[in-house]
Amino acid sequence: MSPLPASEPWRIVASDFLAAAAPGFELPAPTTVEIAFAGRSNVGKSSLINSLVERKNLVRTSSKPGSTRQINLYEARARDGAVFHLVDLPGYGFTVRSRAETQSWKDLIESYMKRRVTLAAVVLLVDVRRGVEDDDRELAEFVASLTGVARPGGREGIELLLVATKLDKVPRSARAAALSKVARATGITRPLGFSAVTAEGRPEIWRALRRAAAVGAMEVASDASDASDVAASDASNVASADVPAK
Repeated sequence: MSPLPASEPWRIVASDFLAAAAPGFELPAPTTVEIAFAGRSNVGKSSLINSLVERKNLVRTSSKPGSTRQINLYEARARDGAVFHLVDLPGYGFTVRSRAETQSWKDLIESYMKRRVTLAAVVLLVDVRRGVEDDDRELAEFVASLTGVARPGGREGIELLLVATKLDKVPRSARAAALSKVARATGITRPLGFSAVTAEGRPEIWRALRRAAAVGAMEVASDASDASDVAASDASNVASADVPAK
């Protein structure tokens, strides 16, 4: 891997597999902020995590839906020293497995979200071409139901972030409409588009994750919309300063 630019302290410099837990087993005790990734089978969770840590094979990817049958825990360390635990949850919506096995996955996911005191955010992935499906809405509603629920010794609330994957499969002229459709289906006003092929959206996703985890500010020079917001804010401040006090 080529050296990371010093102007991008959010970039990941080290990542490792830590632990796994199948139904009936426990993860190690939580020690640092955790970000969980959830979505339908084959939506691209493994590819997203690999892209975020800039490694090809940290998380095993498979063309066979339902290959993740346990909770997998990874650690990622950024250039600026920030440490995150990234949690790959079992994919849902894969009906070839038995009903009992599917239910055990659901129980595993819900128990994790209810009890994990360091869980700061859940990243819900949807295929931008398929949009939001019933299982996605159910998970989003479950995360919303945990807002305000006391987790002894834990963080207040769990933020839900929506990522629309496989953005490269949609023509650029149609992407805004596709993302708007996803937003309307969930009520989340700013879903983040992402492509594992081009890494488009990776800096914006890291910005959202760091904000949810209450980790230091992050600048992304390529984000034109934020640059314009800053410019507008600066212009407003200058204008206010020129107005004499009454």
